[in-house]
This record gives sequence, structure tokens and C-alpha cells, in this order.
Amino acid sequence: MNIIITAGGTTEKIDQVRKITNTATGRLGSLTAEAFARQGGGRIENIFYVCENGTVLPKAGPVTVVPVEGVESVRTALARIFSANRIDAVVHSMAVSDYTVDRLTTAEALSAFLAHRLSRAAPADLQDEAALAGRILRWIGENDRLIDRSKKIGSDLENLTLLMKRTPKLIGLIRKMQPAAILVGFKLLNHVEPRTLLDVGYKLLKKNSCDFVVANDSARIGGDRHVGYLICADRSYRKLETKEQIAEQIAQNVLRLSGGKAGKA
Repeated sequence: MNIIITAGGTTEKIDQVRKITNTATGRLGSLTAEAFARQGGGRIENIFYVCENGTVLPKAGPVTVVPVEGVESVRTALARIFSANRIDAVVHSMAVSDYTVDRLTTAEALSAFLAHRLSRAAPADLQDEAALAGRILRWIGENDRLIDRSKKIGSDLENLTLLMKRTPKLIGLIRKMQPAAILVGFKLLNHVEPRTLLDVGYKLLKKNSCDFVVANDSARIGGDRHVGYLICADRSYRKLETKEQIAEQIAQNVLRLSGGKAGKA
């Protein structure tokens, strides 16, 4: 089996020395790789471990570390791996940034730009709030009072303003690029009831044709405790209490399903 595990977080550049990132460490991803190596034995040919610098790495197993930086880099790396290898399973545990920096300006420059545009708008155009909101968004996209991101931004700027855009959802792209692979997705929410967590996790599973989804709540993660629910395609689930348990169950279920698929081939 060839397996991809995406692990840790992603970083998005603000300028040449500053970045936006998250607190994901990749420990669960590393434990999952180790669990596959331990449970799969000779069945595991290679584990492509896609991660950024500083992510916790597996201590055992036939692991190939694939370094990335930022969502676009992850997408490129996945496409490259898929094109060169038959991938049997993907565990997409990486905490992918939802947004990336599009433009930089200052609040003062942005305000002046919008004031100028509003002063030229017809009075009738200012009455319809929804239409006005759309115009403002277009104007912001056209704003040319931007700060050069190709070098380090000076530290003397006041009210630095980041204009951000959404990043592509990699889990959907993974399913399109490798439709036959077993896919494990992850969903993280914050301070929700277990039923809500299960419902949202199952919705992710159905939307992206996942075989399993691990749904967890950041409020119930800390230290050695990591409460998560492994949701299956038939909507059954298993509650798990630690990262080690989650990793073991992911490997066990994927290997079991892989064996069943191989038997039908």
C-alpha cells in the first residue's frame, strides 16, 4: 500500500519574513503513520508524509517526508505524488489555512480610497445597501494603494490591513485527483454539542465522498486528552479519548477496508 498523510498546519506569507499560521503540531499525523507501519507490516510500501517545516515527524515506518509551505504548495505536492504513484489511502489530517493573504494596505489608505469612490457615486447608488456592499467589495479589489509584499514591510506603518481570500478546500481536490483511494477527512469545531459535531462531520463525509471522518472539538483537546469521533460511511461512529486511540483506529479501519477492496478486485 502507498499512503499519503498530510499533517501539521500550513503557513501563509504576509511578506518575505512574516507569516500567518496555526497551532497544529502534526503529532496525530505522526502517530497515525506509526500506527500504519506497526499494523500494516509488509503491506505498507511507502507513507508520503506531507508537512511543513517544524511538524512532528514519525519515528518509525517506511516514510517519505514531502516538505511544503502554504496551501498552494500542498496542492502541488499532492498532484505530483498522485501523478507518479498509485495511492491506496489518504489521511488528510493537516490543519489547512482557510484564508491566504491577497493584498496589504493600511486602514487610512483604504478609507481614503473608499471615500474617494463614494464621493463619485450617484446618490441613488447609495440607497440600496446590498448593492452598495457589492460595489465596495469590488472597489476594494481594485484598490491600487497597496504595500509591496515582495520584501520586508517596514515597522513604522500604523493600522496595517490584510485583505485575505479563501483557499481551495483540498479534501475535495484529493477526491477528484484520486477517486479510488480510501479517504479519511478531519473536521474541527469549537464548543459544540456531540450531536452537532457528529452531524457536521457526517456532512463533510458525504460532501467529499470520504470513507471515514474524524470529528473533534478543540475544547476537548489538551495534553494527553483528545476526544474525537471516528465516523464511518454508514453513519456509525466510535468515540475515542486520545491521539493514540484515534491513530490506531484510523489505521485499523483503513487497513480493513483496503483488504476488503483488494478481495473484490
